[in-house]
Amino acid sequence: MSYNVLSDYNIMSPPDMDVLLFNPFQQALGHETFARIQRQLRFYDYYEGKQHVDPQTGQLVKASELPRPDGLDYDPTRYATNYFKAFIKRKARWQMGGKHGLSVSPKQIDDMLDAVKPEYTPSDAQVTENTRAESYEKLLYQLWRENKMREKLLVAARDRLIAGRVGCKIVFNPNTGKIRWVFRPDTEIFPVYTDDDYEDLVAVHFIVPKIIDDKEFYQKQTFSLENGECFLEEGIYDQNLRLKKTITEKQSMGIDFIPVVLFPVYDLNGETYDNSEVDDMKEQTDILNKMNEDAIDSLKFEMFSMTALINVPEGTSNKVDIAPGAIIEARGSTDGQSPDIKKVEGGFRWKDAFKDQYARVKGALHEITGLPQVVPQELNFGGLNGETLHVLFHDIIQETEEHWLSWGPRLEELHEKTVRYLQARVDRDVFAYDRKVVKLIGTDYENEVKFVLPLPDNRKELVELLTLEMDAGLESQAGAMNRLGVENTNAKKQEIDNERTASKIAQDPYNEQTSSE
Repeated sequence: MSYNVLSDYNIMSPPDMDVLLFNPFQQALGHETFARIQRQLRFYDYYEGKQHVDPQTGQLVKASELPRPDGLDYDPTRYATNYFKAFIKRKARWQMGGKHGLSVSPKQIDDMLDAVKPEYTPSDAQVTENTRAESYEKLLYQLWRENKMREKLLVAARDRLIAGRVGCKIVFNPNTGKIRWVFRPDTEIFPVYTDDDYEDLVAVHFIVPKIIDDKEFYQKQTFSLENGECFLEEGIYDQNLRLKKTITEKQSMGIDFIPVVLFPVYDLNGETYDNSEVDDMKEQTDILNKMNEDAIDSLKFEMFSMTALINVPEGTSNKVDIAPGAIIEARGSTDGQSPDIKKVEGGFRWKDAFKDQYARVKGALHEITGLPQVVPQELNFGGLNGETLHVLFHDIIQETEEHWLSWGPRLEELHEKTVRYLQARVDRDVFAYDRKVVKLIGTDYENEVKFVLPLPDNRKELVELLTLEMDAGLESQAGAMNRLGVENTNAKKQEIDNERTASKIAQDPYNEQTSSE
């Protein structure tokens, strides 16, 4: 995986970044922002396997790029296990590996007492509301398919865990009339909030380094909210932060919101958007790397033992051949002393201590991340029911659901902003969506994301639970489908009713069509 960022951490000096990005009120945040970018870039380099520090530059490099330390007459082993990357990817799969569903529930307009009567017929207003909710849900599923959201969310979850935050731009393509959700890493995102609210965006800057004609430039795209109206401007800046090319003149977008949604990781109230967990993971991974390097070097010295030449003439060691079956003749050099040649062998006495310590450090890594020592893919031998799996994976399930508390509302915000964006473009000549549906949604943008755990029996257990609830009269068929994340519940209910009706007709001996056959 590659990221559009520079490996050099000193992209811009803090004062230059202040001039480029912030108004006078935000200039005080320049140094903090610069430190955030440096820290995040180091985490990305670490994720990519650069897990050793070059003593000359202080930057992270791959093991093969590290020079030999002074004072050693051999090349020490440099090795990276990269558990850091493995654990980040596993946690992202826990969060986004399930087949999540979308749900738009219609508002109950008719009286509930009338709605439960057998002879109930929905009113025109209720029918319209049911149609609106069903069409809205179908539109959201269409947007998810077009934007390949299952794939994008997995990648975005990794970015969010590494950098502490990830952002998504809503982009309308005038050539195709389609909406695109563009996820970007936090190293490119510079949000500006109101004075008293860290949730209320007034501007968002996207800055991406560009190489043009072997020279370094910066492309800056800015969304700003002014007097309740969103403006967009974009340009190319040189190293001196002078505007070299205008891509988009500052212009109104015709919407009253910033088409950007940020997905942060919260640790404590008042903290910046940094995921402190990756610091702990990095520390444990460094220890494991060092242990593996020492173990490999120790093994080399144990396997290739030292040859000791005792009481032999000077220069004898130069005549020794290191080869199978090699022999050497040694004569005594001192009166009364017999020459002696022997191998200095090791005993591998460090093996058990190494295994215990390695297990403790790796266990600490599992404790930090909440990931169990086993993964669901290994549990293919049977004998474990859903409740046992939930107990086994209790920590990671609880942490995953905590992350969903951040993902859920912001994905719903993404859906709402997208529909509002489409409503502002519904009269365009090129429009890839049903105009009537977009207009019918109106101003009721409520929707819900149904997250699903990536456990083998999770859906089976939920179906069994919902079946019991429906048999006991505690849940309706439509409600059960919504909780399962079934797409277009009304159409699915009608399909089931049609199949049941057809089955009854086929089994009815008095049916005219059946008897004639």
